[in-house]
Amino acid sequence: MIIKKAYLIILSILLTVGCEKIVSPKGHFVVEVVTSKGKPISGATIEGGIDWEFFSVKTDSRGVAILPSYARGKSAVIYKNNFFPIIIQSLSSTEYILKSTPKQFKLVGNVAGWSIRFNSGILITIDYIGGYHVYSYDEQSITEIASAQLPKCIKETQLRGDTLWFSTHDDGIYVYSLHDALQPQQLFHFSIPRYLGPFAVKDTIVAVGNPWEPGPLRIFSYKSDGQYKEISNFGNYLVVKTSFISDFLVIVNYYDNLPAILDLQDPTNPRLVYNGVEPDYWSGFLFMNYLILIPRWELIEETTYYKLIDLSNPTNPSNAGVFSADSRLYEIINDNTAIGAYYSYSGAISVLNGSLTNGFQTTAIISEGTIPDEFGGCAPPYYIIGGRLWRLQDL
Repeated sequence: MIIKKAYLIILSILLTVGCEKIVSPKGHFVVEVVTSKGKPISGATIEGGIDWEFFSVKTDSRGVAILPSYARGKSAVIYKNNFFPIIIQSLSSTEYILKSTPKQFKLVGNVAGWSIRFNSGILITIDYIGGYHVYSYDEQSITEIASAQLPKCIKETQLRGDTLWFSTHDDGIYVYSLHDALQPQQLFHFSIPRYLGPFAVKDTIVAVGNPWEPGPLRIFSYKSDGQYKEISNFGNYLVVKTSFISDFLVIVNYYDNLPAILDLQDPTNPRLVYNGVEPDYWSGFLFMNYLILIPRWELIEETTYYKLIDLSNPTNPSNAGVFSADSRLYEIINDNTAIGAYYSYSGAISVLNGSLTNGFQTTAIISEGTIPDEFGGCAPPYYIIGGRLWRLQDL
């Protein structure tokens, strides 16, 4: 500890006088990070290397970072919230430029879990360990006003009116009333065996799939008193997402089921009416009556093209063309907003603006303290990213 403190004192002495030449300690080198107008960027992270040669250093108030000598020549990423990350192929003692995003995130406060209801001024979230939270919020702050403990290991949530449905890892499906949002009440519990994840509900039918390993898609009927029974099962699917379009169940998988579509007009006798095989695409997600196909990971780059499948006629899906995006898309929120991971740095969660016709371009980024897929929902201009509530505003 004494040696570490002495080292930090030496660094501070070497970097104290702003007008003097910056001198790096022996075995280190200096990197500067500035805006496109040449202003220093404080708190930008320079990160790279693996195992024993991993490094992650933040710039000081003058945009200066002192890096260990083994980082020289290594590839690295430089990132900071509200700036476009950049990839450096061979790091050297020089000046690097980060460009500001067109819009900027302003931090409102901390949030637990992901949103299940996101109204003006009121936010309801739930987390994996069953925490249920009700918040009031505005542009300046967020305050928790109620909480409850629900069953643990929540995998997927769906809010249907005032009724909350959620699957658990291995404890079936629970259904709660949120008529009084401050005091959620359990309506019933389907003790469906085996691991669960994606599910779909229509009338008195529930379809469940296994997200961990291939297995039959199981179809259950249920009554409002909580009684349920398995009435059929079909196929051998590892299910990423499943949803009803009319009487047809859409199953999103990987590569060989993009999508699979079952006719459930008679739920006791499912019939496969379509199975899409897309070797150039990794998986996909649903938006309205469209399936958006995600290219394989190695194809994700600054201009990446996503395939659009029109499911309006479930028995005969059609190719609706392609559109571009500069992020690996997670969701399309509405006609002009999407969420993704910025192409050059998968840890940076991006908000994109555009359309299915003209494509989507990144307009704002949170790159600090996030992990891939750590998007918790939104009600633009408010977004939950990395366990925090942010407000998006013009630069």
